Amino acid sequence: MVQAASLAPAKLNLFLYVLGKRKDGYHDIFTLMQKVSLYDKISVSLEDGDSITINASMNGITLDERNTAHLAASLFFGHKNIGKKHVTVMLEKHIPVESGMGGASSDAASVLKTLNRLLPSYREDQLYELSKQAGSDVPFFMIDGPGLATGRGDIVKKVEITDHLYYVVVKPDFGISTKWAYSQLKILTNSELPLMCDRALYTRDDIMRCLQNDLETVTGRYTPEIKAIKEKLLSYGAKAAMMTGSGSCIFGIFYEEQEAQAVFNKISKEYTAVYKLRGI
Repeated sequence: MVQAASLAPAKLNLFLYVLGKRKDGYHDIFTLMQKVSLYDKISVSLEDGDSITINASMNGITLDERNTAHLAASLFFGHKNIGKKHVTVMLEKHIPVESGMGGASSDAASVLKTLNRLLPSYREDQLYELSKQAGSDVPFFMIDGPGLATGRGDIVKKVEITDHLYYVVVKPDFGISTKWAYSQLKILTNSELPLMCDRALYTRDDIMRCLQNDLETVTGRYTPEIKAIKEKLLSYGAKAAMMTGSGSCIFGIFYEEQEAQAVFNKISKEYTAVYKLRGI
């Protein structure tokens, strides 16, 4: 048996514009994503056999072919004559599910990269192309650092965020399905709007100017608690607050770590799942 472990980071969408509906049923988006210091731990082991087993430390995780880590492992062995192996993946979950923080996609990317470390089979560009088939956000987690994603989220350009940013993230006691959020979206972004935000380098002022999440208009109609958490983060001193992805997590932005810590200390008394994170 051979085995290896890796860390799968969460992400926040610092802006998310939905531009239009595609013929394939997905939506064209324009989003800036930053990885943050909250991680799932992924352990992968290989031995003789021909099957995939997914285990998870958190209840309620789908462990069959619908799991993106399972799909990633299947894609890895299905695209080249690598030989038969039994793959066991253990997901030590810390990123909340249905939160908009990309846990499932990050897990899938980590599985691809870890398998390629154990069984070198793909060039970096080939593995990146393979990741597109595992899910829309998976390619973002194949790159280091922040990224600007277009298409259905599968076309990713590496960018730089020049300023250190800190976040307090609140997870309400409910999750939101990405599929449901997009299915409810009726109003799309003016296609000219994101052009102001298309750049290779972002300062914190750039991010604040572009801060917008079109999917928040959907969730706000059905989940008033998201607005309430935003208002609370702002009243406690966040520079700005917004939902990430399709939700349900809401994050406040801070320029100084001690400011984030002070707000974390306050708001963690009111909600069960609160995280103080830094952009990475």
